Amino acid sequence: VLYIRAEYPESISAVEQAIGGLYAAGLAGENIMDSGFSFHFKIIKARGAYICGEETALLASIEGQRPEVRVRPPFPAQEGLFGKPTLVNNVETLANLFFILEKGGEAFAAIGTESSTGTKLLSLDSAFRNPGVYEVPMGTPLEAVVHELAGGFRKPVKALHIGGPLGGLAPASKIPELTVDFESFARQGFLLGHASIIGIPASYPLIAYLEHLFAFTAHESCGKCFPCRLGSKRGEEMLHKAQEEGYRIDQRLFGDLLETLEKGSLCGLGGGMPLPVRNALQYFEEELKPYFAEQKTAVQ
Repeated sequence: VLYIRAEYPESISAVEQAIGGLYAAGLAGENIMDSGFSFHFKIIKARGAYICGEETALLASIEGQRPEVRVRPPFPAQEGLFGKPTLVNNVETLANLFFILEKGGEAFAAIGTESSTGTKLLSLDSAFRNPGVYEVPMGTPLEAVVHELAGGFRKPVKALHIGGPLGGLAPASKIPELTVDFESFARQGFLLGHASIIGIPASYPLIAYLEHLFAFTAHESCGKCFPCRLGSKRGEEMLHKAQEEGYRIDQRLFGDLLETLEKGSLCGLGGGMPLPVRNALQYFEEELKPYFAEQKTAVQ
């Protein structure tokens, strides 16, 4: 089963053509190459809910249920789609298989660093002069990606949001210190994740960006657990009032909210979104200070 968002029609078309080629070559279907083995593909066009990136919500969606996160155990590998053992892999994992099958696991492991082997796909947004998808060996300096591959920034940038909505928010000053691997980002308190890279313009208010992160989480929450469902909405309201009504956010209350989201949420949506917020509070304290009731922002 291939689960692809309906918003990606070009991807769906490309996959359909590739599958058609396999059937035409006799490499898919019934009794493949007279081996007695049969294998069929099915494409599920997802409706776009972000929560379906979580494997148990994805399986619920395929089953025709509301895409809600399931409590684990049992894990999908034990009891997954329609109660059967199921492996769920991201497309980047599958993209690495061709190289591994052709040249072997040792050749793949020889690329990158000791702990982060192989290559990594990076998706760079329009803040860069040369946006697009790049594949680089793990351990590549982030500075080389930004300036040599992507051609630098179109306009001054204050921070990079790396790894999707739940990824780390790194100030531009950290670019020379980071390499594209999981341990480098972890040491600095960031998250590489799936390595999308969004440049936040120097002119854009960071308080508005943080409100957007809370609003995104509130909109995409499956609603099953209250820390994510309610906490993300309360965070959005607090940041909105701080901008529009002159409300000054209580530091301790905001810190409690982040901790509740992080420790009480069932999955990585609510549990992960405090990370970029904490990064912002740590590295952009002076910019955010006017919106908080106390002089020092809530880093913890």
